[in-house]
Amino acid sequence: MDDAARIKVALDYIAAYNAADLDAILALYAPDASMEDPVGGEPVRGVEAISALYRMGFEMGVQLELEGPVRATGNAVAFAICGRTARGRLYIIDVFDLTPAGKIARMRAYWGPDNLVGEMDLAVPGA
Repeated sequence: MDDAARIKVALDYIAAYNAADLDAILALYAPDASMEDPVGGEPVRGVEAISALYRMGFEMGVQLELEGPVRATGNAVAFAICGRTARGRLYIIDVFDLTPAGKIARMRAYWGPDNLVGEMDLAVPGA
C-alpha cells in the first residue's frame, strides 16, 4: 500500500463521517480494530463498540473539517481535523494504524479540554 492509498483512507473516512454513512465508516475498519477517542480513555474494541461512538457523533450533528494535509508514513496516517457543531468546535488529531490491506487496525484521537471551543456534549477528560 502506497502513501496515496493510505491518504485516501483518511479522506474516505472524513467523507463517510460527514455523510453519516456508518456502513462506509465501518468498512474502513478491520473486524478486530480498536478505537481510543480520546487517547488516555478506555479503548473500545470491535465493530459494534466502535459503531456506537460514531452514532453518538451523528446524533450530535458533528461535521468534520480537514485542517491541513494528511500525513502518511509506514503503516499509518495522521491528520488534523475540527469537529464542528452549531454550538462548538473540537480540534483533534487522528492517527490510524493500518493493516497491510489498508483497513484501520487502531484509531487514536488526540484531544483534550483545551481543544474544545464553545459547547459540545462530549466527555472531555479533566474538564
